Amino acid sequence: MAVVIRRIFFPLKVKLCLLWAIFVVTAVMVLPAHARQTDASTPTVVSLDECADQYVMGLMPRTQVLALSNHAQLPDSNFRDRARGLPRVRPTLEAILSLHPQAVIRTWGGDAKLLQALQRYGIKIIGINDVSSYAQARDELFRVGHELNQDASAGIEAHRFDSALRAIVPFGHNRTVLYYTTFGYSAGPDTMVGDMLQRLGFRLETQDKGYTPLPPEVLLSLQPDVFALGFYDDPYGMRRVPGRHPLVRDYIAHHRNFTLPQTLLSCSGWFTAYDLQALSDNEAKFEAAQKGGMN
Repeated sequence: MAVVIRRIFFPLKVKLCLLWAIFVVTAVMVLPAHARQTDASTPTVVSLDECADQYVMGLMPRTQVLALSNHAQLPDSNFRDRARGLPRVRPTLEAILSLHPQAVIRTWGGDAKLLQALQRYGIKIIGINDVSSYAQARDELFRVGHELNQDASAGIEAHRFDSALRAIVPFGHNRTVLYYTTFGYSAGPDTMVGDMLQRLGFRLETQDKGYTPLPPEVLLSLQPDVFALGFYDDPYGMRRVPGRHPLVRDYIAHHRNFTLPQTLLSCSGWFTAYDLQALSDNEAKFEAAQKGGMN
């Protein structure tokens, strides 16, 4: 009887092994891109600054990320939650070489001497361009994604990005808005902030190009419907700056105002659209509640 049982169950074990192998192969095929095992053409990377961190965390499989910058998990880092568990590195030649990266990605991190030295060791330098509109941000997403051999990941993020832009609530309703930072600067229509505010449904109070200083005496002469404030949620940045002037703060307090979170201002890229869409939802709900309370 024992021999018969052995003859019956032996082929069943083989079948079970085959079924298990098929299941494993199928599961690997349907894994999301960031969880799949990468091929040899996907480089191992080190990021040198907070803005480069966002591209790495947004596009790269974690297995290929050797280190992020020391700023990756700061409050103004868009993808700070994804930084948990990933190593950090100081932008020095010795620290970076010890990790043996194939590529280093940067926006402003690392000086020319460091970059030249890394290139002498055969390490590819991937530079990220500054962008001043969401149209440029989309192009830069695909360009950097291609440099990292992450075209598929860039396509996924582009889809999320486009969806976020479409979902922005234009709560500005064609009112005029003045962007003002604690350092006394405003932003024109050719800046990323200008693009954000116009997508929120506002008309810009100032048409000056770029980021320009706005002294308190000039600010007090303007009559915007709304103030969009930059870095007013940063206690450190509020020390000894024009934005702290009592007359300025009182003038702003007597106007409708809202603060742009630092995640919208610290780095320019496609990823800020997610926070802009969330801001539009919150501010639209706030205004609806205000109107409801007045009725």
